[in-house]
Amino acid sequence: MKLNKVVLTVTNPALVSLIKDFNQVLPVDANFFIPFDRSNISKKIQPLPFNFFKKCWIQPLFLTFPHLAIHEAVYNEITVAPSSKSFIDQQIQQYQQPLVLSDKNLDDVEEITRYTIEGRVAKYTNYEPEKNNKDDRGEVKSLAHIATKGYLYFCSHDSNALKLIEKAVEWETNLEEVNAIKTYEILYYLYKSNPALKKEIRAIYKYLYYTTDSDRKVNPSWDDFKTGMDSLYDELITSCPDFPIITIPTT
Repeated sequence: MKLNKVVLTVTNPALVSLIKDFNQVLPVDANFFIPFDRSNISKKIQPLPFNFFKKCWIQPLFLTFPHLAIHEAVYNEITVAPSSKSFIDQQIQQYQQPLVLSDKNLDDVEEITRYTIEGRVAKYTNYEPEKNNKDDRGEVKSLAHIATKGYLYFCSHDSNALKLIEKAVEWETNLEEVNAIKTYEILYYLYKSNPALKKEIRAIYKYLYYTTDSDRKVNPSWDDFKTGMDSLYDELITSCPDFPIITIPTT
């Protein structure tokens, strides 16, 4: 998995829309629920501990966005992280609306549309629909379902998955109406809406985007990231009366 570079030169209309109305369906990729792990790039880097990941990432996500959603194929992928799976199962029992998006709920016309889009998206991935193999299955099925239902967003920190949206016109994937939201944009949102977790969110940012020498060559420091994102979005957040401010439970 290749992470996206941090871009601070232009606003993301999808993030602007989410700032104005957090009460929207927000589908996310499996990698949003599996503890971030960059240990493959250095023996000195350890995966984030689950308890830290839960407290400072997964739990704030659920508290901040009341209509978070995952496709059933994504839900099945989370089995590789049993602690995450257990936490998600708890959320399913108490969530405001169905957390898991299922293709079984599509009508006949929608299923035809979904099948067509899935084939077009899969061409640019390692997923083969006829084999139903695991490689890239979650994001392909997520994107096909999202586009079919007309949902606006897909959140991921896998640049290959987001490229399917960014090149929608060129690749004719039928994802033109889907908007990509990157992990660092959600981190900034959580930073602004969860004041008690500012230090922890800073730590996650540095882990994902500013750990190695290669990171530092292409990505801004935390302070520069805050300054750059504030220049793009802080005025909007400040003027938005419904922007959520969350109190994280102490237990």
